[in-house]
Amino acid sequence: MIRKATILLILAGLALAAPAGAYFESTPVSARSRAMGESFTAVPDVAFAALHNAAWLADVPNGEVAASYVRPFGYDFTDFYAASAAIPLQGNFGNLGLGVTHFKVAVADTSLLSETRLTLAQGFELFSDYHSRICLGWALNLYSVDAGESVSGFEPGSDTAIGVDAGLTMVLHKRTRAGVQVRNLNNPTIGLDGQELPRALVAGIAYEPYDGVLTTFEFDNTLGREVRYHGGLEMAIIDGFSLRAGVITDPNRLTGGFGYQRGRVGIDYGFSTGGGTLASTHQFGVRLAWGGEAP
Repeated sequence: MIRKATILLILAGLALAAPAGAYFESTPVSARSRAMGESFTAVPDVAFAALHNAAWLADVPNGEVAASYVRPFGYDFTDFYAASAAIPLQGNFGNLGLGVTHFKVAVADTSLLSETRLTLAQGFELFSDYHSRICLGWALNLYSVDAGESVSGFEPGSDTAIGVDAGLTMVLHKRTRAGVQVRNLNNPTIGLDGQELPRALVAGIAYEPYDGVLTTFEFDNTLGREVRYHGGLEMAIIDGFSLRAGVITDPNRLTGGFGYQRGRVGIDYGFSTGGGTLASTHQFGVRLAWGGEAP
């Protein structure tokens, strides 16, 4: 009971510190993103495009699926799972993306909080010529939350909501990419108290100065919060192996990790420092491609 009360106090503190709401807080869904300063909007990652920026689904040379696992800040009572897939379609209908995330807080056999997000996304090309390309994407998210009984005996119950995301990507002269994503543009609410789900405008730019080197910078403007800035770097060391690093503001944190790809199978690892008194976070991921030519 003491441990359960402690966990509830931690969750309450996190909720009070978050002016835009405590449900479905932003957690990187991929270890690669975490390693690169939690940057994703302008960085192509087909497997996680449905959960990152659906516009990148416009470029799906073959099918890809990926999954990751993380315990935020190393708390042994929390678990976060994510899985996503990109599926090429025939014709002029763009490509399809599917995604799911699940976050849970549990102590012993008691579930205190469960958050699940199911995503259906599509990305398609809007314009292209020899030097540039513009793509659009949309994502429909079904949010489901189930809160357990509090120490005082109150049962918040469960609820669902639907959120809509929109994304835009631009490729300029092959080495420069830009991305914009608007999350929950329909202002969905969830829970007995009608808590607003986080609404945000995320924009970034990625530049590839040399083959095998990718740099990126983006900002995250979540409604009701300070603007956060992200910077990341990915560098291919040898064939199939890349090192990654990044920085994040508010709070200031450092990130890093690596990725290894062999044929159609890849593994990713990313970490981020906690900032303040929080412990570091370690995230692990796997990915698999099928169809077409091997990456």
